Amino acid sequence: MKKVLSLVLAALMVLSLAACGGNNSGADTASSSAASNDERNTVSKIAVLLPGSITDQSWNQSAYEGLQAIEEMGYKTAYTENVGADDMEAVFRSYCEDGYDFVIGHGAQYGDACCRVAADFPKVNFFITGNAPEDIEEKDLPANIMFADYRECEGAYVAGVVAALMTQTGKVGYIGGGANTTQASDMNAFVDGVKATKSDVEVFTNITGTFDDSALGKETALSMIENGADVILQTCDHTGLGALEACNEKGIYCIGYTSDQSGLVADGLCLTSMLIDIPYMISSQIDAIKAGGYGGQSFPGLHDGVVSMSAFASTVPEDVQKQVNAVIEDIKSGKTVITPNYTNNN
Repeated sequence: MKKVLSLVLAALMVLSLAACGGNNSGADTASSSAASNDERNTVSKIAVLLPGSITDQSWNQSAYEGLQAIEEMGYKTAYTENVGADDMEAVFRSYCEDGYDFVIGHGAQYGDACCRVAADFPKVNFFITGNAPEDIEEKDLPANIMFADYRECEGAYVAGVVAALMTQTGKVGYIGGGANTTQASDMNAFVDGVKATKSDVEVFTNITGTFDDSALGKETALSMIENGADVILQTCDHTGLGALEACNEKGIYCIGYTSDQSGLVADGLCLTSMLIDIPYMISSQIDAIKAGGYGGQSFPGLHDGVVSMSAFASTVPEDVQKQVNAVIEDIKSGKTVITPNYTNNN
């Protein structure tokens, strides 16, 4: 984050110097830009748009808990649950019109709507927990949005390694939620992790299209289990709770998502969970805003602890743990690079 902010600040300084040397109005342009940045260096009211329910024990609940921590710091906060595609832009605008000066879209799917709104509210800071829209060039992104293109796919790759090392049937599964870029990259990284570890393991994949249908999650998991899958990763929030329920009923290994979900199934079934420190990712933006020059893109992941893996279950042998930890260290050091693949061939 600090590196990204430094680059943004440096870019702003270069642009200001170029403007001053180019024409007589350059000084006025630079002053106007500085004034605009100063107006965006404070935060008092914070709102979050959530794709699902705050009781999903995963992605949305983690963001809600982060918002609660911010509220305890003295900020006024608000949130809206289950904000789908048809309502995104309207909810963004409503918060801006109500005087919220920091508005967060919790997921890459909010990027396009945020870009449309941000241009109309240059004094408001926006944060998207996901990558920038692929169809918008970086130079055309509104300056008042920070995209956290976090490497959740690194955790999904590690989960694939765990699944490949723990399967007894030679078949494993991945269940995703909404059809967005993050879910696609998670699915592809999981498959890559499996295949890089044991190329002959068969991988079932299903991006369900929803984060809020536990019955569908259970049905999808049961179908994979019936076809022989004995390890399943889910990254689909409330839908994922249904998948965990299926694994618990059938005694099948699972891998949790966002938070440590070992307590949601019988002891030893949740091999590990890929963790996303969403409360920290959100709260740290306040300091970044106050530092000035907020906006652009950041790339948090395993290297800075925003993405991590929970403790292994007792059912994971020590030699497997060592192999997985070695993979994690290689990713952290840059020896192994996991590049997001947003292609959805599911």
